[in-house]
Order: sequence, then structure tokens, then C-alpha cells
Amino acid sequence: MLRISLLMLTILTIAESVGAAEPEWQSLMPVIRPADDTVAGNWQVREGELTVQAANGARLSLPVTPPPEYDFRVTFTRHTGVHSIALAFVHGGKQATFEVDAWGQHLAGIQQVGGQDLRQNKTQKPNQTLTNGRKYTMLVEVRRNRVRTFLDGELIARLDSDGSDLSMPSVWQLPKANQLGLGAWDAQTTFHSVEVRPAGDSPIAMVRASTPQPTPRPQPSPPKPATSNSARGKKVLMVIANQDFFYREYGDPRAELERAGVQVVVAAGRKAPCRPHGGSGQGTDGGVVQPDVAIADVKAADYDAILFSGGWGASSYQYAFNGRYSNAGYNGDRAIKADVNRVINEFIAQDKYVCALCNGVSILAWARVDGQSPLRGKTVCAPVREAPVGVYNGRQGQPSCRWHPEVNGARMSPPGSIGNPGTNTDDVVVDGKIITGEDDPSAREMGRRIVSVLGAK
Repeated sequence: MLRISLLMLTILTIAESVGAAEPEWQSLMPVIRPADDTVAGNWQVREGELTVQAANGARLSLPVTPPPEYDFRVTFTRHTGVHSIALAFVHGGKQATFEVDAWGQHLAGIQQVGGQDLRQNKTQKPNQTLTNGRKYTMLVEVRRNRVRTFLDGELIARLDSDGSDLSMPSVWQLPKANQLGLGAWDAQTTFHSVEVRPAGDSPIAMVRASTPQPTPRPQPSPPKPATSNSARGKKVLMVIANQDFFYREYGDPRAELERAGVQVVVAAGRKAPCRPHGGSGQGTDGGVVQPDVAIADVKAADYDAILFSGGWGASSYQYAFNGRYSNAGYNGDRAIKADVNRVINEFIAQDKYVCALCNGVSILAWARVDGQSPLRGKTVCAPVREAPVGVYNGRQGQPSCRWHPEVNGARMSPPGSIGNPGTNTDDVVVDGKIITGEDDPSAREMGRRIVSVLGAK
């Protein structure tokens, strides 16, 4: 009888130790609040599942701080699009992503490793194409000395690392570097489950308690049309590129300015027809704009503010950029760049508003005032979309447009984070006399904001 009791005790002890070695998965669905956790895009929780609409750089920060060793697992279905699904994870105090069907090249792996994205680093696995409408499972295993990633149980990448060589791609940047996250690039996606479990002695730390029906954050009212006449009679200079300006980033703010009675003058490097990017909002007439003045003839004293519109052509005005673009037209003319820099210096010296939209922010980033970028130390909006292909820091690449202000000392506003967290239509930052807007959806708000600040003077 004693032997039987001892045997039963041994069995129970073994069972308990096995159970302790395999903690249960913890669902994050009950603690996700899209109104609080959205970084970019339109995320919603419906009937126990998380959905996101198609948008560039759509991502959500998960309210959990993982321990040093843990597993992170999601099941999802991508409904539209051809781009990546990303799991943002933390290892050794560093953030990185596990992505599948990335870079338009059907790549999977971890990025970034040693500063290299998965197009170059050793975790790359090719031919990993997601089929829309099919359910998949992605898993990240984090241990103190390694990371392993899986798709539907198949090992995609193993990285032997303490995490010190990891970094987060700028296009997936999250507000807090110690939390997990999700991303879907221009892909309507449903996440059926989002789960974590500890793999060591430390527990999972939830940022907030579970709330079955969280109270959504009140959303700001839509911006009101600029009807005040307080800015009437002011004069704004809009600068566009002769080739490949983004039409909506010219047309939308101009419409808001003129509706408020502000006079708009258009400048370009050459006083010659300016042609927009295809599909950037121009009408059936092609959207060609004849500028009123060449940059060389601009005097800041004649205007109350200046606005640089975006599009890849704006790269041709980057005064101090020491790289080179594959499209020769984006490299610009030295004399025109010098005139652009002179004009920016004049506006700043005269304490006037200097504004930029989308890739136009890169013009301000590479300007030099007393030897420094005017964006140094400023809070700045800039787009997550890619800059033109070219040579950056001596290497061929195509970073996010955010790279330009970041390397010039700007404090970057997280994409889509201003006002309504589900959209970037209101993402415009005023920092002193510098005003920056994130992207073409922000173009109308840029026009309204300029009207507001000019009317307040």
C-alpha cells in the first residue's frame, strides 16, 4: 500500500512538472483596444476577432510587455493585397519584425538584423507567398540566445542572437519599444487569434486588465472648413517639382488656402510646365501646372508662408543630401538647390512659416541654416512610404521617406498618431514656425492649418 502511494505521488509530481514546463497560451483579444492601441490604419475588434483595413504601414501596438523568454502566435487571413503581414517582437531589449510575403518579392524572415532588412540579411527565405482567403499561423519563439520563426509549423528563420543586433524597420515603428505589435501592409486582414505565453520563469506582463466591452476613446470631430476671413489677403508660396510632384499635395492645400481668401503663388525650379506623378489625383487634363515664378526669383519678403509639396520629384531640391538617385531627374541642379536653401533661410530669418508635405519634408531635412537642418530637434510628420531608389550612406537602397528627417535630428511623430488614431487625414504638426504633414491624405488639413496660423497672427 505504501509502495502504491509512493508511486502515485511520483506520477503526480511528474505530471505537475510537465504541466509547469508548458504554460497555457494567453489570448490578447480581451485586452486590445483599437482606440488606444492603433498606431496607423483602421483597426477594429468584432465578435472576438481583430480586423484591419488596407493601408500602407497599418499597425497596432499590443498591450503586453513580454518576459525575456516567450512565444508569440497569431492566426490570420489576408483578404486583399500582395504585401506583408508583420509580427513585431522584443528580444534583448530590441524590437524587430517577423514578416511573410514582404517587399513585393515574396520574402519571409526577420528584419532588421545588423541594420539589414530581410532583402539582404541571412534570415531571408524566398518564395513565401500568402494566398488571400486562406488562414495561416505565424509563431515567434524568443529565447535568451536565439529567435525562431514559423509559418504553419514550418521553420522560416533561426537567428542565434542575444538581440543586440536587432532593430525595427522605420515603416513599422511603434510608440513603445518594449511591447509587441501587429502589422499589415496595404492588406485587409483578419486576425482570428493573438496569443502569448511565457517560456521561462518570468510571467507575461499585461499593460491593462481585460475589459469585455471597453469604452472607445471619443473621436475628434471632422475638421471644419476654413470659413474665417482672418487669413484673407495673406500670400503663400507653394513649391512643386518640375517632374513628379504629387498632385493632391498641391491641389488640396491650394483649394483650402484660396477658399479662405489666401493668395497662392506657385514656384518651381524652372519656370516651365510641371508634370505630376501618374495616379496622384490629377484630372483628365493630365494635371500639368504652369508655375508663376522660378525659385531663383523668389524673395521671402513677398510672402507670409512657404509650402513644399511632395512627390519623388521634391528630392531634386535637397540641398545637402550627399547620396544619388537612380532616376537622374531627382538628383536636381546644384544652382536650383542653392536657391531653395537661400529661400528657406530667408523665410526662417524673417520668422515666417515654413511648411512641407510628405516627401517635401525631405527638402527641409536637407536644408542648412547656420550649418544645421532646420528640422533638428523639431517634432515632425513624414510618410512611411518609400523614398526613391538610390544610394544612401554609400549603399544602394530605398528607405522610408522618414529616413531623411530622422538622420537630420528630427523627433518623429508616430505615423497616423495625431487626432483620430485610425487615419492620417489630420496628421499635421506645428512646431514653432515649422509645419509638416504626413502624406497626401493630410493635404487638406495642411491647408486648413496654414490658414489657422496665418489668421492668428
